[in-house]
Amino acid sequence: MGRLIRIFFRLQLVQLRSAMEYRADFWIGAVGAILQQLVSIVFLLTFFGHISSLGGWSLWRILVLQGIVMTADGIREMFADGVWKLRADVNDGSFDRVLVRPVPPALQQVTALASIHGIGNAGLGLVVLIIGLARSELTWHWWSLPLLVITVACGTVLNTSISFLTNMIAFWEPAAQSAFPTMIALMRDFAKFPLDVYGVAIRFVVTVLLPYGLISYYPSRLLLGIGQPPGWWAVTPMIAAVAAVLVTSVVWHRGLNRYQGVGN
Repeated sequence: MGRLIRIFFRLQLVQLRSAMEYRADFWIGAVGAILQQLVSIVFLLTFFGHISSLGGWSLWRILVLQGIVMTADGIREMFADGVWKLRADVNDGSFDRVLVRPVPPALQQVTALASIHGIGNAGLGLVVLIIGLARSELTWHWWSLPLLVITVACGTVLNTSISFLTNMIAFWEPAAQSAFPTMIALMRDFAKFPLDVYGVAIRFVVTVLLPYGLISYYPSRLLLGIGQPPGWWAVTPMIAAVAAVLVTSVVWHRGLNRYQGVGN
């Protein structure tokens, strides 16, 4: 396991270093990602210019939710964006090379791409998270910072797993393009707001089927001291991450067994 972790970070650092060789491209990508995310922040600021709270949550508390989701997804883009190349690799035959190398195929696919957009998304997400925490006047406990770090880490794992899982549709549905992975990824935006404002159906989707809400809403309530949430809410990010990894692993092995190469 230690060897695989070292290989993972070496491959991704090479990818990021390669991207930084083209300075103009690097800064355009990073700034572009920041501007794209700033649109939602500006909308949020404008929205709260007319109301004082949403579902009992102030602007600063919602920024905590936004920051957690943005930071986790930005880190995923930096270190695991290769999952979005799976469909193209399966269709053009590049995936055949993955199967004959002495490194686990899943690790190779995850490290196939490191997106420079992730640097902008993670950087802005971290700034938004810090501002939200600073203005929320929360009471810090010894477990607050570890909970925050674990939440972001588990969010990164969850985002990677769900993105990988949805792109595996390429093993069953051979079309060159599919809107399904993008549609599922957009569901992540529901986790940027308190789940109290949604109906029962949406809450079920983002806590059970696509548990994005488990890595933002529940740990944030515990962190911010909203109401009297039970202490076990601290483990909801880990539950979501572990469940997503297990499901993704099962589907991945079934997809590999089904794959026959582009010549068949």
